[in-house]
Amino acid sequence: MRYQYGSDGGSVVTDADGDIQTGRSGTVWTAKAGGSQITDILTLAGTPTGGNVVTDSLGRLAFQGPDGVTATMWWDSGGGTRWAVLPTETDRIARLQVETYGVLASTVGEPGGVAELDGSGQVPSAQLPDLSASYVPYPAGGQAGDTLIRGSGSSVSWGRLTAGTIAPWDGLEDLTGPRWVAHRGGAMLAPENTREAFRMSSELNADAIELDVYKVADGGLFVMHDTTVDRTSNISGTTAQLTTPAALRGRIDAGAWFANTWPSDLRIPLFADALADIGNTIPIIVHCNNSGSGAAAVAEILRQELEQSVCIMAWTEAELAAARTAGIPTVLLDADGVLSGQTYAGLLAAGTAYLGVDSSQASNATIQAAHAAGLRVMVYTVNRRTTYAALPTDGSVWAVISDDPWYVRGTSALRASDIFGAGTHYHGMAAIPDLADYRGFFTLGSPNWWGLDASGTVIPEINTNSGFGGLLHGYLGPLASAFTLDFDYVIDVSDYATASLHVTLGIGDLPFDDQAGGAANPNGYNILVRSNGTIDVYRVTGGTPTNIGTVATAAIVAGTTQHLRVQVTSTQIIVTRTNITAPNSVTVTNNTYRGGMYPSLGVRDTKTRWANIAVT
Repeated sequence: MRYQYGSDGGSVVTDADGDIQTGRSGTVWTAKAGGSQITDILTLAGTPTGGNVVTDSLGRLAFQGPDGVTATMWWDSGGGTRWAVLPTETDRIARLQVETYGVLASTVGEPGGVAELDGSGQVPSAQLPDLSASYVPYPAGGQAGDTLIRGSGSSVSWGRLTAGTIAPWDGLEDLTGPRWVAHRGGAMLAPENTREAFRMSSELNADAIELDVYKVADGGLFVMHDTTVDRTSNISGTTAQLTTPAALRGRIDAGAWFANTWPSDLRIPLFADALADIGNTIPIIVHCNNSGSGAAAVAEILRQELEQSVCIMAWTEAELAAARTAGIPTVLLDADGVLSGQTYAGLLAAGTAYLGVDSSQASNATIQAAHAAGLRVMVYTVNRRTTYAALPTDGSVWAVISDDPWYVRGTSALRASDIFGAGTHYHGMAAIPDLADYRGFFTLGSPNWWGLDASGTVIPEINTNSGFGGLLHGYLGPLASAFTLDFDYVIDVSDYATASLHVTLGIGDLPFDDQAGGAANPNGYNILVRSNGTIDVYRVTGGTPTNIGTVATAAIVAGTTQHLRVQVTSTQIIVTRTNITAPNSVTVTNNTYRGGMYPSLGVRDTKTRWANIAVT
């Protein structure tokens, strides 16, 4: 006996906008991913289809499966997503009732009974009761948010009213690339891998979130990135050797390493907590960091029925095995994207459709080759607009993973002033690599200050000090060809007379490191205000600074508020200490670089703070 599939209207095919797709052709398979094609398919009228099924005028799937088969089948129209199709509920339930309870021979032909039985003693399909008036089944290919829609007369069917009801991962697939993923929950704007970061990214409408999980010694699964817990928490030791109670007693001490204004008692999240918070609100990429974490993550995902919301990421295919078995999308990380001991075709055949590559190690040619082979390429960790601009623009980058995706993609608002009163880092506040997690401190009051401390021999937050520290203020850029930059500043501590604060105007937003940047430093201008009052203006080309202007002004008294104005015209750069009398200004005639500049603020062997930054 053949069973009908989808003919109750349960399997309605729609696009990302929720529009019903009529006349859409597809094939039928045994599994959500991979599997075998099923060709023994008939129309409801009994005509062989060769395995091809076309949606009807209402966008529904309707066909007869192979003889005796009642398992779920998967319809594939070539768009990357397969739709689950189950045996028609009314047909299955009616037959189950008859097969379970039977039909008394004495009722055949009697009023209220059946007219006759078929050759096998079963009730013919034409005489089965119509249950649709009292029971409309949930759609076989349905997703959260589907709803009953009443049509003409008394007919009802399942449908989708808005694109927002599509399953999270399918919704991500339907977006136009590249998609933007908040790395560790948006690690430049909130403490990484915390519930606060995940909630923030969801609220700010990131396309997806990436988070890290570790399986601890007693089998618990926690959200954390490093192999040790020392960097981001108040406990110490190897992550994999923790126990669940030990991790629960610990805290994310964000105030010690992220920003001094954050509390240091944030909980280290259980993976289960993170899923419960955001599992149905945003797609999640789960980076499984140690042996067994992949299977443990999949078990929790299935327990919370969130397999339509997630993707499993790992450095080894062994950690992807459980997800592949469960039909959950998987991404293999490979820094340069070339693969070792595996091929792009082999990876796809194994059931992994995504490849994660390092923006600093994978060439554009490799990204394009992986894409051409059919892989969806995710590029990490892209925190500068200049880095993103250098990636391929031909559609081969499926997703960009960033600590600040809103800034890099340009959806965060361009500001003409600071927002230090928020007491936390804003979009585009990226530090030079030498500073690691250290991005300065906030002092709230009137006014609100942000500062950097490179005085002394050690910066406590990073336990080292190269002498120079700098931070991009990308929310102010790109700057116009002509502009004026004003700010108040205080040099609280200076290690020696020529120690300084820096104002760097770089072409593009790559990091400027006056200590170790060398040729990697962006072209532009670097302005130094020294503790002894000297102002130096340097033009930087190919990493080489050239002094193009200097003036000796009055020495700066430690702890006093000063004001600096930097004016850039079509031909000149004018730097003025406006709160003192002449000599207080240097004018340089130079127009080598104009337009597309981003400001960075830095210190060499001083503790300096800034307030009231304004660009006009």
